[in-house]
Amino acid sequence: MSFSLFLGLLVLALTCWSRSIPASPLLFPPSCNDSRVLSVAGLALQGINNDRKEGYEFSLNRVANVREHRQKTGSSSVYYFTLDVLETDCHVLSKKRWKDCTARHLHEAVYGRCKAIFYINLPKRILYLPAYNCTVRPVSRKKIVRMCPDCPTPIRINSLDPGVSQAVSQSLEKVNKEIAVGKKFYLFQVTQAFSQWVFGPAYFVEYLVTEAPCSKSLPGSETCLQPPADSKPVGLCRGSLSKMNQDKHVSGTCKFFQTQPPSATGSHPPEHQDPPQLALPTPAAPLQEGPRGSVQLLPELVDENNEGGQENKSFMAFPGRIDLTVEPLGEVLHLPSRFMLEKEEMPTVLPFPEGLGSDGCPGPAENSNPLILPP
Repeated sequence: MSFSLFLGLLVLALTCWSRSIPASPLLFPPSCNDSRVLSVAGLALQGINNDRKEGYEFSLNRVANVREHRQKTGSSSVYYFTLDVLETDCHVLSKKRWKDCTARHLHEAVYGRCKAIFYINLPKRILYLPAYNCTVRPVSRKKIVRMCPDCPTPIRINSLDPGVSQAVSQSLEKVNKEIAVGKKFYLFQVTQAFSQWVFGPAYFVEYLVTEAPCSKSLPGSETCLQPPADSKPVGLCRGSLSKMNQDKHVSGTCKFFQTQPPSATGSHPPEHQDPPQLALPTPAAPLQEGPRGSVQLLPELVDENNEGGQENKSFMAFPGRIDLTVEPLGEVLHLPSRFMLEKEEMPTVLPFPEGLGSDGCPGPAENSNPLILPP
C-alpha cells in the first residue's frame, strides 16, 4: 500500500471517528504546576481580591485542583480552580497585586480554599471571573501555643478589650501628631488585634482610618471637622502599646490607599511573571461588574488530639461550593455586553467538577507547613 493511499485512509478514518463523537463538553485536566495554569490562577485570584470590599488580600499558596473546558470557538477556555490561599498583610481596599503583598506570620495566619470559575479569551482580550467562593480559617491556636508559647495571641475585635481600645486611641493620637498635616484621621474600623506579655502587657492593633480637613481659626489653635457619615477608609494603620512598670511605648504607622487601582503592567519577579498575552486589562476595563462571590471566615479547626478524638474531615473543613448550573452539558455563560461577543461566541459553563483532575494535582505549595494547608 502506497504511503499516499495510507494517509488518505487515515484522514478518512479520523474524519468518521470525529463525527461519531457525542457533542459533549470536554474537561481537560492540566497539571496544577503548569506555567499557564499558574498564570491564569493568579489572574483569577487577583479578580477575587479586586471584587472584595473588606478583609485582607489572599495570596496563592498552591493550585489544589484545576479543570479546563476548551470552548468550541476561538482560543478561549473556562477554568475551574480550587486554590489554597493565605491571608496577606495588604487590605483589599489597597488594590495591590497579591504578588506584591506578604503572607502573615504563622502565629497570625489565616488560610483556606477558594473555588473559582474563570473565563479567558485571548483574541478578544477577555478575562472574566463569573463566580467564586472562599472559606478560610485562622491557624489552630493550640498548636501555635505548643510551638511558640510566647507568640502574640489574637483577640476578637468585637470583644471590647480595654487594652485594644487604649492601643488604638493612643496609636491614632500619635499618627495625628506626626503624620497628619491639615487634616485629622479618625477611626473607621479595627481589623486585627493581638496581645503578648513581654516585660509587661503589650497590644498590637491594625485599623482602618478615615479623614476630615482641619483649618487654623486662630494662631495656635486648630479646628477639625468630623468626617461625613458616608466617609470611606483612606488607609490602614498599625500600632502598638506596651507597658513596663511606669513606662509605656506607643507606635503608629499608616499606609494609605491609592485612589485608582495600580496598572497590572510592570516588572515582577521572574517566578511570578505573567505571559504578555495574559496581562490584566487596564483599570478602565475591570475584571467584572458587581459582586461575584463570597468569603466565609470560620473558627479554627478543633484539634484532632483534643476531647473526643474528633477528626477533621476535608469535606467538612472548607465547605465552599459554586452552583452556576446543574445541567450536565452546561449552560451559556452570559457575559457583560461590553465584551461584545456574538451569540455563537458565548462560552458554556459546566457544573463545578469534583475530585482531582490530574496526577499533577495538587501542585507544590509556596508554604508547605501542614498547619496552613487544607486537609
